Amino acid sequence: MDMRRDSEAESETGRPQRGDGSSSLGRIWKRLSSIEEMGLVLAVVILVLAIGIPHPELFSPGSIKTLLRDASFTGLMVFGMVFMIAMVEIDLSVGGIYAVSATSAALLIKAGVDPWAAVGIALAIGAALGAINGLLTVLLDVPMIIVTLGTLSAFFGLNLIISRGHPIFGMPREHPFFAIFGGEFLGLPTPSWVLLASLVILHFVFLHTRFGATVRAIGANRQAAEFIGIRVGRTRILVTALVGLLCAISGCMTLAFFKAVDPSLGHSKELLVIAAAVIGGTSLAGGSGTLIGALLGVFVISLIGTGIVFYGIDPNYSGFVTGCVILGAIALDRILKRRKSARQNHESL
Repeated sequence: MDMRRDSEAESETGRPQRGDGSSSLGRIWKRLSSIEEMGLVLAVVILVLAIGIPHPELFSPGSIKTLLRDASFTGLMVFGMVFMIAMVEIDLSVGGIYAVSATSAALLIKAGVDPWAAVGIALAIGAALGAINGLLTVLLDVPMIIVTLGTLSAFFGLNLIISRGHPIFGMPREHPFFAIFGGEFLGLPTPSWVLLASLVILHFVFLHTRFGATVRAIGANRQAAEFIGIRVGRTRILVTALVGLLCAISGCMTLAFFKAVDPSLGHSKELLVIAAAVIGGTSLAGGSGTLIGALLGVFVISLIGTGIVFYGIDPNYSGFVTGCVILGAIALDRILKRRKSARQNHESL
């Protein structure tokens, strides 16, 4: 009893005890590892170090701005895909919507329409094409991946028709639209600020609004959602319209930067978008998702492409390297999440 009393007294006096340093480090690591996206953060850090140490030019302002700009064009579409996958759906037509929207804006501007009005029309076109995907899915009562497998080809074909298979250039570079969205703000590309604002808004919508809760409820159990009166068909159409709108925003910002549109724009974009969302932790089983993780997934993919360029890897091997690194990033993220889940289960016992 005396020894116990002395030990308690020593603890109350706040004297340093053996193992305090290690226990503090353990608590810090426990808190960090409990962050859902920590695996992705580590993957991004590893990629940055693996590329930047042998190639310091990665840290040059020009390289950083290019990385942020490219991530912004893809990131907006990935945010929409998070909503889609959380609802247990996949949209394969995002690249086609992206291309048609950018081409429509370019053609309208070439025809003499004010760029602001042309962009507004292009955004409406993108949202309408997305809504068509949702409407067809509801009317035909089939998974969206089947519908968008058809609209994927249809939208790219439409893009070739309206562009006549030729690049569109000669945009009014001095117009405020091109100066703002094709330029920089506070030293960073304007699209990166648009991406950040979209992240804040959509993160709030996904986690803290009735619409976001409805999307997650449909993904978790569609039959139960229908039973409690959720209008599943309407929600699916709204989500596809949101995806189309985000693709259109991305396409218009791409036009603002390049001041031109190529008929091949958007090809294979859907694979990058889906991969980034899945890498980011959005479960294909539905019911959950993370937009912050999706953004980190975009950076993982962008850094892989940047690393392939810096290391001068043969283009024939680039696809193989990209796939292996993506699998590694997914594995690292899943290992940390399993450890977190196991620790939580252990603590609950």
